[in-house]
Amino acid sequence: MVELKDNERIDYMYSDNLRIIQEKTAFSFSMDTLFLAYWAKDAIHDRDKVADLCAGNCAATIYMAYFNRAHYDAIEIQKEIFSQAQRSIELNKMENRISVYQENVLNAPKFLRKDSYDVVTVNPPYFKAPKGHEINPDRKKAIARHELLINLEQIIEVASGLLKMKGKMFMVHRPERLGEICYYCMKHDLSVKFVQPFVAHRGKDANLIIVEAVKHTGTDGTEIRDAIEVHDQDGNFKPFIQKIVRETDEDKQKREAQGKYYFYVLLCNDGSFYGGFTNDLAHRLKMHNAGKGAKYTKTRRPVRMIYHEQFDDKRLALKREYWFKHHNREWKEKFLKERNIKF
Repeated sequence: MVELKDNERIDYMYSDNLRIIQEKTAFSFSMDTLFLAYWAKDAIHDRDKVADLCAGNCAATIYMAYFNRAHYDAIEIQKEIFSQAQRSIELNKMENRISVYQENVLNAPKFLRKDSYDVVTVNPPYFKAPKGHEINPDRKKAIARHELLINLEQIIEVASGLLKMKGKMFMVHRPERLGEICYYCMKHDLSVKFVQPFVAHRGKDANLIIVEAVKHTGTDGTEIRDAIEVHDQDGNFKPFIQKIVRETDEDKQKREAQGKYYFYVLLCNDGSFYGGFTNDLAHRLKMHNAGKGAKYTKTRRPVRMIYHEQFDDKRLALKREYWFKHHNREWKEKFLKERNIKF
């Protein structure tokens, strides 16, 4: 059972499909987080490794992971936000695919393997903090928004070091720092390939950009795309932005047509646990108790189903089963107790 701490709430992303724990009065994810995740997700394949730097409560990480089966390593330095990230990952049943570290991104090369990531995403602090500059008195917000613990060049250098050859970095930032981004990318073997600006309304200056840079490739061919308008004249999201924020009816119908799949846990007659996968819980339990479910349970009957999780994708349920099976007894007991399962 995931518990909320004082002054925390659960917010929803992509309709009601994803849940994120956030503080009511502290820094929360916003549209820049979703824009970054949306643009990066199409470059991520199921077997890829992805690093999410300055990950916050892992809203972008979780959004990206919803659309593929890749493995993610996320880094967040602030203790409270790191805790929210851990619990948000658990809420969305993604512990087996997302690992989150409480660390400064500067230290990433010490615990993440260099030259091994297909995609790196970055939502860094946007603003410099020169001496005497007034910053937010809230320390959490100040760290998230100002370069107090890491600066732009350092983040780009780390991102480049983690990426494979031809790997891609996606960064969301402010347009006034585009020149610096391009300079530091070239300095650290990254070539900017496209820049996607966003405007609140047509006729306004861009207030946000997504940058894609590729490691160890030619520096020519940079594409500055047409700015995307976020709001209509009534202040509502434009249709394209709504597609990022909410699941369309068509996508929902496709997802539901795929059927439901389950990861489940059995308590065997000898007190051991068995993790399995099925698309029919009742029938699968019946087969186990008839001695036809699995070789392991055949000699440990009767068995009782004590826990299950539902997935829209067969591969996710299978990954969850594999993950559960490859832990020891102590870990499995902890997993079940945290979910208030008695055995």
